[in-house]
Amino acid sequence: MGPTHRLLGACAGLAWAAELHLGPAQAGVGIGLAALTSAGATSPDVDQAWLWRRGDRLLPDEVLGNGGPMQHRGLTHWWGLPLAAAVATYLLLPPAAWWAAGAALAGWVSHLAGDLVFGRPDGARGPGVPTAPWWGHVGLGLDVDGWLERLVVQRVVLPVLLGWQTLQAFGLGTPLWHRLGDAITVARGR
Repeated sequence: MGPTHRLLGACAGLAWAAELHLGPAQAGVGIGLAALTSAGATSPDVDQAWLWRRGDRLLPDEVLGNGGPMQHRGLTHWWGLPLAAAVATYLLLPPAAWWAAGAALAGWVSHLAGDLVFGRPDGARGPGVPTAPWWGHVGLGLDVDGWLERLVVQRVVLPVLLGWQTLQAFGLGTPLWHRLGDAITVARGR
């Protein structure tokens, strides 16, 4: 699901940049930060990194119940972490740094959104992401790397969305949409 997460992260980063009306350089950095924190060891999937897995084997976190907080889609996939990070950003960082921290958080949250949709239950955990720190999973449970994700979302939906967002960011999306509507109207002979 890495490519899907990266595309989701880029979409989230672009949406964040557009919402804040960032300039091209800041927008590019923001999109990069969001893509970086949307997949791999810099994302909620840090719980699959070698060092995290090693720590999980050494720490008896399973005694805390529900497989323990260090399992995959455990604590790092809980919505409370990005919320706490957003509050900490607001309280601790200067306003000039909020755009970058927000972009990184947008990527992290996009990962959680992707896992909410894609992710079958594994063992005692349910599908998706936890509603509590590492238990009470909810989600649609669609196949990770299944045909819907690979063919539809990864190759059609997210690239089209990213293209549309890019056009919108440059002020070209709405005029293009109107031109397309006019062309359809003319083609129908109205």
